[in-house]
Amino acid sequence: MTATTIAEAVIIRQLTFRSAGETFTTDLQNRSSAAFKARASLIETTLNPIYQRQFSSFRSLTVILFSNGSIFNTMNLKFASTSVPSGTQIGNILADAASSITAFNIEPASIFLDGAQVSNGVSHKMSLITASFLVLLSWLLSSFQ
Repeated sequence: MTATTIAEAVIIRQLTFRSAGETFTTDLQNRSSAAFKARASLIETTLNPIYQRQFSSFRSLTVILFSNGSIFNTMNLKFASTSVPSGTQIGNILADAASSITAFNIEPASIFLDGAQVSNGVSHKMSLITASFLVLLSWLLSSFQ
C-alpha cells in the first residue's frame, strides 16, 4: 500500500494596512534583517489567530513587505480555494480588531486587499421595504404642502 499526498488548492489574497505614527527604517526593506523578522513575527503571531477564529478556510498569513509612509505592512493571506471570504469580510475583520490590538497600529481607513481599498466596516445598505417606505412617506409629505 502506498500513501498519496494531495496538495490542497489555496487562494492567496494580498492585504496591506498602514501603521500610522510608527517610524519606518530602511532595515525594514531587508527581509533578512532583525528588524524585518521581528516586526513580521509580531504581525503574524497577532493576526494569524484572529483570522483562524473567523474563517475555517484560513490557512496562513505571511508578511512579505514593509514600505515607507509611517509603515505600510503587506502580507499574503492563504485560504482554501473551496471557501474564500470576500475582500470586505477580510478587511472588516482587521478593522474590527484594530482597536484591541496594542502591539502595533492599524489605521482602519488604510486597509487594502489586492490593491483595492476595503470598507472599514460601515454599511450603507437599505432594504427594499425601507426604501419603499421612505419613498411613500416623501410622496405623502409632499402632497400635504
